Amino acid sequence: MRLTSYFDIKYLTGIYTDNLSNAKAKGIDKLNSIADVKSVSRIIKNKVLSNTYHFTPYLEILKLKGRNKIPRVISIPTIRDRIVLISLKELLHDAFPECINNKLPNKYIREIKEYLSTPDVHFLKLDIKHFYDTINRELLLEKLAKKIKNKAIIDLIEKAISTPSVPNHTSTSAYNKYKTMEGIPQGLSISNILAQIYLYNFDQLINKRKYFYRRYVDDILVLNEGEISNYKYVNLQKALANIHLKVNDEKYAQGHISQGFTFLSYKIKENGISIADNNIQIFLRRIAGKFTWFKNGYRDKNKRPEWITTDRRFKEVFMEELNESITGIISLKRNYGWLFYFSEMDDKALLFKLDKIIQSFFIKMKEFEHKVPPNLKKLTRAYYVIKFEKNKNYISNYDVYDTIRQKRKFLVFRGWINSTIQYSDKAIETLFNKYIARQIKNVEQDIGYGYF
Repeated sequence: MRLTSYFDIKYLTGIYTDNLSNAKAKGIDKLNSIADVKSVSRIIKNKVLSNTYHFTPYLEILKLKGRNKIPRVISIPTIRDRIVLISLKELLHDAFPECINNKLPNKYIREIKEYLSTPDVHFLKLDIKHFYDTINRELLLEKLAKKIKNKAIIDLIEKAISTPSVPNHTSTSAYNKYKTMEGIPQGLSISNILAQIYLYNFDQLINKRKYFYRRYVDDILVLNEGEISNYKYVNLQKALANIHLKVNDEKYAQGHISQGFTFLSYKIKENGISIADNNIQIFLRRIAGKFTWFKNGYRDKNKRPEWITTDRRFKEVFMEELNESITGIISLKRNYGWLFYFSEMDDKALLFKLDKIIQSFFIKMKEFEHKVPPNLKKLTRAYYVIKFEKNKNYISNYDVYDTIRQKRKFLVFRGWINSTIQYSDKAIETLFNKYIARQIKNVEQDIGYGYF
């Protein structure tokens, strides 16, 4: 494998342009852009090819997983290191194509639904304890070396996974105390493919068995026609132990399908597929938060988007953004949002119930004369559109704004730019993309399952 082809100056500048030129996240150097990409790419190339490249410590971001749970540590590299890591990811994808997992969670749920037609279904659900944090680096590098014969590549990957993640404002002298001897950081471009490579042989081994087996990151599900013996459970434990991983006993569940279980935030039942209770509550809290945002802005104009001055306009913007929270959005031909994620559920009664709850918020509001607005969109209708209609006009599609004039008009309406000021085309494009990124984050923040 030729290292030079992945660290050519033109290739590296292309990575920056295609993936990072609009980056928002900042590493420990507090930079999210590069002024002279060619110059930086040249430095990267020279250092990588001479095996002298070193990663800057990653910035530690703690992502809360819920009350009384240890937060997940997300590692944010510097912008320069991100270029290197994306190039390494492409290299790993080319070297291990069989380990690339492009299956979305919904695909797993569809496969589970198909298996539920089997009589007398029993389940076994496991979670790998501290998966990313306990991956054995030595074993991982051995697996990589079986296909990658270039030592400089292996050394670069080892440096990437051994670089510590440090809290903000950590002094240089304190970096060493954050070094670890095992695990791979979460949040790097290479994290997911490395995890897949690490578990590939395990998956192949378990897939040889006669029962239904699926794994998504660290969640393992086994389904079987008939009772699942303790022997099978012990075999799974042993197979994981052989690669230095352990089962999380707190998340172990086993029984008949009639008991039901959750997988990828779906509630799997004998008679259908619904949504895990926790994820329903998270969704409702986000919707309630949108109403709180409206009430605060209605009472205090300083809390509204800067260029929305009238109550009528503020109501209109609120309704549009609320509807997007309900239905999700489409951007660059991709679907985003809670309902898109949970589109494999078939619990229509739940959607009717949630629609009624959202309507009840309006009935309590004097700002809307205690009435449900006629333009309020419904989860039940959006679900039907997502599942059965090719034409998704019911759902906000940002791809329809394909001219600067349309994007400017949109930004003026939503209060993001001043209608009396002339902005450059580049400024309009940047602000429009920034707004879309904000909306995607808003509608994606409570989807069922996410790994970074």
